[in-house]
Amino acid sequence: MKMISIKKSVLFATVGLSLSLGFTACNKRFEEINKDPNTSTKTSTSYLLTNAQKTMMDLTWDEWFNGRSGNQLSQYWASNQYSNESRYQFRLEITNSYWRDFYAVSLADLQEIIRLNEGATKADYVGYGKNENQIAIAKVLQAWLYQNMTDCWGPIPFSQALRGSEFPSPAYDTQEEVYVGLLAMLNEAIALIDESDNSVQGDVIYEGDMSKWKKFANSLKMRVALRMSDTNRASEAQTAFVEASTGGFTSNADNALFRYLGALPNINPLAEDFITRNDFAASNIMVDKLNALADPRIGVFFAPALNSGNFVGEVYGLTEADAALTPNDDVSQRGAAVLANDAPGIYLDYAQVEFMLAEAAARGWSVSGSAADHYNAGISASMDYWNDGSYDATDISDYIASATVDYATLIGNGETWKQVIGRQKWIALYMQGIQGWAEWRRLDFGILQLPAGGTLDGSGIPNRMSYPLDEQTLNADSYSAGVTKLGGSDNQDSKLWWDVN
Repeated sequence: MKMISIKKSVLFATVGLSLSLGFTACNKRFEEINKDPNTSTKTSTSYLLTNAQKTMMDLTWDEWFNGRSGNQLSQYWASNQYSNESRYQFRLEITNSYWRDFYAVSLADLQEIIRLNEGATKADYVGYGKNENQIAIAKVLQAWLYQNMTDCWGPIPFSQALRGSEFPSPAYDTQEEVYVGLLAMLNEAIALIDESDNSVQGDVIYEGDMSKWKKFANSLKMRVALRMSDTNRASEAQTAFVEASTGGFTSNADNALFRYLGALPNINPLAEDFITRNDFAASNIMVDKLNALADPRIGVFFAPALNSGNFVGEVYGLTEADAALTPNDDVSQRGAAVLANDAPGIYLDYAQVEFMLAEAAARGWSVSGSAADHYNAGISASMDYWNDGSYDATDISDYIASATVDYATLIGNGETWKQVIGRQKWIALYMQGIQGWAEWRRLDFGILQLPAGGTLDGSGIPNRMSYPLDEQTLNADSYSAGVTKLGGSDNQDSKLWWDVN
């Protein structure tokens, strides 16, 4: 099985000099002689930005964190072999790698961008883009990654993170503290953005378009705020959401995507894994729901089973022995759209924004448009994004108007808005496994089921991930305090701060 290996280029060149015997330390020309005229002494913030954007997407979109964790926890995929993760036995040595690389690679690169553009020599970095815009982009991306991390683990190092010389053993902030900090970070980023200057270099997501970055920042602020909506911070959440609601994504053209290339080494990490392995198939939980709704996206998300020509999901959460008995040709495999070399990774998309607006309207918050209108727009945005030509505008409108999807009909039949919006949002979040899992925990819309082979520890569907082993040994005191802030137990049943139901 492919293990994680992220190679980070050396940021500072070292110069080896062969000094003559007659050279002395008192030579006044020492500093001049010790400079390589062909090597820059200035860190390229454009490189740092590209590297951060790529590593954070590679890490969250790959066969481990997304395939074995996110897409299994949200039950989009099932394991057709090595099925322990679908029964919630996650390998903590793998968790170590992700935790380490989130902090030491992606977040650290972004923090270096901020440091260099705020420091006394910040004028040296204007050539890579306006200082304030570079800082804003780095803060938005940090907020995105920190939210993913706290939604997986709960309390995490945040306020003391990335300050190794000052805090070599960083304390864990409560999830409430992290969320309040994320809102502040995003507000700072939005205030810094100068939309008239699009000169930031190294930006693979938007190519320096700061109006797009402002939309991304507002859309992410909406997500952070909405996830706080049922907590003791509900009023603050509502205010923040309404502030951001008119500045978020307005079409799929705004989607924050990492666009992979068509050839190695910069291809979709799931496609790279598929070259040598096929450990995942469509989950019966996802396939059965799409079949019941006659959802045309099923043919994009998955391929028909070769032996029957029908869409058939692998039973979710089988024991490894039982999973190995099912021939791959008997069940639907993942679709070409998600396994293509150039299939993009999704940071945040327009469909999610429309579903957030639908929920805000259902809650009675001061946003324009009705819950039904935004719900319909969210479905349309998702279907437009995934459309490979196998369905058209009439198919989309017919789907939205069907009795099993129509908002008013479902509400009239006694379903709650959390069930109605949550179900379609879960479908639209396909491939964004961590987000699909988060919305299930927050909205409690049903659908997900216990693994057919039972959970390996006898518990239910996880509410969080356990902390990595290295934190328990290398940052033991902070880890212990973090577990106390979590509620006293580092297990997968412990609920997060925003999971109040």
